Amino acid sequence: MRNMRLASAILLLAGVSCRPETVELAYRYEPGAVLHYEMTASAKASWDIGAKGSGSYTITYDVAEEVIEVDEGVATVAVTMTPGEITEKGLPSPGPRARSFELQLGTQGQVLEILSVDGVPAGSLEPDDLAFIGTYRPPLASQDVALRDSWEAEQKVSIGPVFQQVTTTGRLERLDVRAAGPVATMSFEGRGPLVWTTSLAQGAAELTGSASSSGEAELSMKDGYLDSSVSTTSGRFEVRVTPEGGQSAITGTLRLDLTLELDRV
Repeated sequence: MRNMRLASAILLLAGVSCRPETVELAYRYEPGAVLHYEMTASAKASWDIGAKGSGSYTITYDVAEEVIEVDEGVATVAVTMTPGEITEKGLPSPGPRARSFELQLGTQGQVLEILSVDGVPAGSLEPDDLAFIGTYRPPLASQDVALRDSWEAEQKVSIGPVFQQVTTTGRLERLDVRAAGPVATMSFEGRGPLVWTTSLAQGAAELTGSASSSGEAELSMKDGYLDSSVSTTSGRFEVRVTPEGGQSAITGTLRLDLTLELDRV
């Protein structure tokens, strides 16, 4: 019996991975469905802004994602991120405060609209509160793809003084069959400029630069959910701080590396 199950799995895998037909890669949303993830964020930074410095932090999160409703393929999703263990070495982490937000997502994982953050409507918030709200889902192809096919996805974020444009290239690396069903493994690379104006204790600050990212993700093709992912984003920014009171501006540089590891639990 064991050999028969093994033979069946091999035949199914061969049918999935070797046939010339294309496959659909899409996130599926069921109203009321809740997914739980564990995410670890690890950051390292070095800077020279008036004085040199460096630091790092690691923070874990319990992430719950609930699908509120689905309308013509657009899903309204509520995400809650509850921090766990935090380690800081000279670089402040996002802190122990839980965060929640609602946003609308498309079937390729693209953010269509940010609705609210911590219960406050997005229209009532400062741009800084919205700048980096998004989804950990990597973007999928808008049409069916074959094994080793690549695709590009572009997303723009423009909210007040914040502008970010990221172009991501995805690639279908392999198809596997596991106990829960077929799984697609994809790799991703992205790059884009970032302009961000914010307020610091020293005064108004403007960060200008670019960020690049790379990673790998596994998608359950049976259920349409992200099973796991790991990504690293690196950025180098020119920083200009304008202190209050007419003092001379302070300029410098900042380099940041952020690694995110996500696993469904």
